[in-house]
Amino acid sequence: MIGIGVSDEARAAFLGWSIGLLELEGLLPRAKSPAFVSEVERIEAGIKERYGGMSRKELAACEAARGYAEHFAAAGKAYPVLLQVGAIASKGRRLTMPDCLVQAMFAAELESMLLTAGHDLAALSGPVTLGLASGSESMPTLGGAEKEPPAGDLVMRDSVGIFASALLGPDSRSSIGPGTERLLFVVYAPPEVSTARLDAHLDELASLATSACPGLRSGGAETMRL
Repeated sequence: MIGIGVSDEARAAFLGWSIGLLELEGLLPRAKSPAFVSEVERIEAGIKERYGGMSRKELAACEAARGYAEHFAAAGKAYPVLLQVGAIASKGRRLTMPDCLVQAMFAAELESMLLTAGHDLAALSGPVTLGLASGSESMPTLGGAEKEPPAGDLVMRDSVGIFASALLGPDSRSSIGPGTERLLFVVYAPPEVSTARLDAHLDELASLATSACPGLRSGGAETMRL
């Protein structure tokens, strides 16, 4: 299991938050098996049943999302998971992605509303640390643009630089691709998220990935309370 250091500044600023980690390997070959498709369809139907017809304000007030909505609103942003849940629940969007590992992450994230990122471990270099953004460091976002995580944001760094931001998401350098053989799922959870709920989310991620990757092996799971 990859070791992650946590700065004193991050512990103080995000006291009570939790970080969930799940390391998986043996992810090639992979495919959308019937079991995988069935599970994703179950999750999609559940999202529509629970949240169909809700407004964005009503979704933000849900217990599962309230802490995230407040954290993102403090930075002048909307919690992106709520936008995605709303699109599936009320606008007919399907829960699909070309890569089944990305689709597994997306499905589990929307089902639990827990903020989740995936990183190709082969793209990371040197020690990994959880700290605070200075406001002057940039990262290549998934959209292709270089952006600076806001000062005080919770970020992850390796020897190259920031590769994940709670507010901006994962970077493009470490994103999951067709050749990803080892990956790290990272879950960011505000204080009201219980350890049991976080563990259940990690179990769901592992289950979905297993149904798509016959050679999958777990490198371990861990929950850290800041």
